[in-house]
Amino acid sequence: MKRLLITALACLSLFSQAPRGILSYRSGAQRVELQVIDGNHPAFIALRPEQGEPAVLRSFFLTHTGPEKMIAPNANTLKETAPADWKVRKHRGSKLIQTDDATYWCYTPGLVLPSTFRIGPATWKLHGADLPPLMFVELQ
Repeated sequence: MKRLLITALACLSLFSQAPRGILSYRSGAQRVELQVIDGNHPAFIALRPEQGEPAVLRSFFLTHTGPEKMIAPNANTLKETAPADWKVRKHRGSKLIQTDDATYWCYTPGLVLPSTFRIGPATWKLHGADLPPLMFVELQ
């Protein structure tokens, strides 16, 4: 019983966290917005837990986000730059890089997130972003 109560309180604290930003992805007519929340440390941010298709997108995002040297070590820099409406509140990067599997946005120096990628038959594209310049982590 005590363990269930602790788990329930942990889940409530995740859902009660104030939003820190948003990521908006599109695949055809489908749109998914992922809420950025505190990452339980001043240097980290996280994504609010989701259900259904947004949960699949969230999972892909978190496994393909992080230090550029780890996520996309052999990527090629593209000539085009990130759209101006992809916002980072400080130290915004505009570089886009390409791997065999995805295109990544270097949203802040040294950190990347997927901007165009496939999950099954669907191709997802980052439509809009508003982020603090922090590293994404997975909250348990």
